[in-house]
Amino acid sequence: MKVRSDLAWIRRLPSGVALLLALSTTIVVAQGPSLFSREWYAQFSGAYSRPVEPFRIVGNIYYVGAENIASYLIATPQGDILIDSGTTGMHDAITSGVGQLGYKVSDIRILLASHAHFDHIEGHALMQRRTGAQVVAMRGDVEALEGGHDNSALGAIGWEPVVVARRLKDGDTVTLGGTTLRAIHAPGHTQGATIWMTAVEDGGRRYNVAFLTTTTPNPGVSLFDNPRHKNVVDEARSTFRKLKAEREPDIVLVGHPQTMFARTIEQMRRGDRPHPLLNGADAWTRQLAMSEADFERRVAREQPRR
Repeated sequence: MKVRSDLAWIRRLPSGVALLLALSTTIVVAQGPSLFSREWYAQFSGAYSRPVEPFRIVGNIYYVGAENIASYLIATPQGDILIDSGTTGMHDAITSGVGQLGYKVSDIRILLASHAHFDHIEGHALMQRRTGAQVVAMRGDVEALEGGHDNSALGAIGWEPVVVARRLKDGDTVTLGGTTLRAIHAPGHTQGATIWMTAVEDGGRRYNVAFLTTTTPNPGVSLFDNPRHKNVVDEARSTFRKLKAEREPDIVLVGHPQTMFARTIEQMRRGDRPHPLLNGADAWTRQLAMSEADFERRVAREQPRR
């Protein structure tokens, strides 16, 4: 997904507005290369995958991803959890970043995913071989991970298959070393797209953290009579209803964080408080309402004429 490269204007916005725009960027794609073109694919292995220095976000959550493709490390006394392995080209930078933070890549015990698109899970098989980590995935994406193909409405390139050790359903939890993540099945972007919820302690404060995946199919993808995800419209609508019923998280982390980090990364590196990613009042609710309205306008435009 293409994100505007000139991001200085976001730094001048109030934090609540900037957060909404940052989240919108991951859900509503700005103008960019045409879908499946050579240029479209190239941005993921190129600019999006450029390495960045790893850093602590909050509590035991660290960023070990690239410039615009996320990979999150959650460190615990009994081993670590990695959410998203990125592209295979990101593998060495992720493992190096884990080491720079003082952890060992061999201590990654559980490998999770936000959703089964190549830019987020292409590195799963390589990371699993290197660490022996247990791959855990939501139903709907299990078939994609193990088959090595994109079964979402998008239908982009595939990846090396990986065996899934544990198949999740909505509401299941993953626990390691005192950290528990709750999985919300959020089909729309992929059939098994997953939003992870957890809570961390930081500086005497408890933060509820959401790892938010995109909730709707990529623009340019057919919503109706799609052979890979035939009920994608109904499932996306169900996802919005489910998320609107969730408690407002304090911090929202996304899969393509370049916009979000443009105005906050140095503050996070310094450990500034109040936390630079702290949500404004009702930011989650407002963002979901905006995204849902955008989706319904798209459905209306693309609805087949009878």
